[in-house]
Amino acid sequence: MRQEGWHTGNPRRKYLSVVYNGIDIWNNLSPYIESFSYEDSVDESDTISISLSDRDLKWSRTWLPEKGDKMSPSIILENWNYEGEKMTVVCGAFLVDDYSFSCPPFSCTINGVSAPVDTSFKESENTKTWENATVRLIANEIAAKYGLELIFEVSEDIAVSKTEQDKQPDSEFLKNLCEKYGLGIKVYSNRLVIWDLKQYFEKSPVLTIVPDMVSKWTYNSTIQGTYTGAKVSYANPNNENTVEILVGTEERLYKTNQKADSEADARRIGESILRNANRKERTMKLTIPPKMSLYATCNVKLSGFGNLDGKYFVEKVSHSLSGKSYDMQVSLSCISRDSENSEVESKNETAQTNGNTAHGNYTVVKGDSLWSIAKHFYGSGSKSQDLYQKNRDLIESEAVKRGKKDSGNGYFIYPGMSLIIP
Repeated sequence: MRQEGWHTGNPRRKYLSVVYNGIDIWNNLSPYIESFSYEDSVDESDTISISLSDRDLKWSRTWLPEKGDKMSPSIILENWNYEGEKMTVVCGAFLVDDYSFSCPPFSCTINGVSAPVDTSFKESENTKTWENATVRLIANEIAAKYGLELIFEVSEDIAVSKTEQDKQPDSEFLKNLCEKYGLGIKVYSNRLVIWDLKQYFEKSPVLTIVPDMVSKWTYNSTIQGTYTGAKVSYANPNNENTVEILVGTEERLYKTNQKADSEADARRIGESILRNANRKERTMKLTIPPKMSLYATCNVKLSGFGNLDGKYFVEKVSHSLSGKSYDMQVSLSCISRDSENSEVESKNETAQTNGNTAHGNYTVVKGDSLWSIAKHFYGSGSKSQDLYQKNRDLIESEAVKRGKKDSGNGYFIYPGMSLIIP
């Protein structure tokens, strides 16, 4: 790739290091490369694409790639921001999944996907029933099956009383299981990484992006496919009756056919449904010069974009290199606007004033549930029934006033109610 001049004696340089089937081939590859792209994504497998000139017909003859070949590219920048600087983006390990040739001019494109060397992870259909397990136990067994190291970045493991894998590839089954509980999953450099989206949303931004840093941006806001609430059912362990709970509010309701194991399980599934669906509510795409601190699953802050300012989750980072340029396209989903951050801080201050020491009163605000209030004061939503029993008369009478038959064991509470926090 062509070197670009810089304002000191040392030039800015960008180039690739490519290890192909365990052999460093950059010296052989560099005269032919025309462009390279790398996509780092939350919901999809990472991908790479290399476009090459095949004027000597080496790629279509002697160097013909094969599907399943292993590539490990890295992007290297030298003297990019200051003299003597060297930055490296390790893209990971990829398998060649397709390649093509075209003429004229003679050219070759090689595409790779991040996956284990054993392709049966995504292709072979398996059937198995899991009982009295956890998400971590299931993930660990599947990871070991393909020689992957499991990285489980979830603060609390999730119990699974029973789940069935019915003629599904292991990758599809595990992805569906993780999505059910609001977990992300990704294969990267022979590691199977599982993380909690909620925990990642709570991380501090790694970078503040202002308009001067951006060469192009687009913003989109939609309610299509987004929800204010979700209904999830589970079997009451005392009488086996089906109990349906509401997470959120009823304005735009999603009703899932997924069955939960308990109330806590139903709450987590409902919260996960809303969190995943509402990631598309407010989105933004930016084109910026390379920032090595940006990667999928990190958070950034937008500042100077007016009402669009706020905290955003990085959904995808696309690196595009050619002889003339190196740009990054970054896809973001809004976690919270700056105005919403202020509302949350105000709400937290009100909660502290009303008795954040688990002794006193708390005034219900829009969006609250007994579960969320219990989690705030006690650290666990399972204490919600203690709150219900202490405030039962108030909760039931208020539900009747609002036209309900009853409160559904405390599922319906209303803004302005003053609850005793025992």
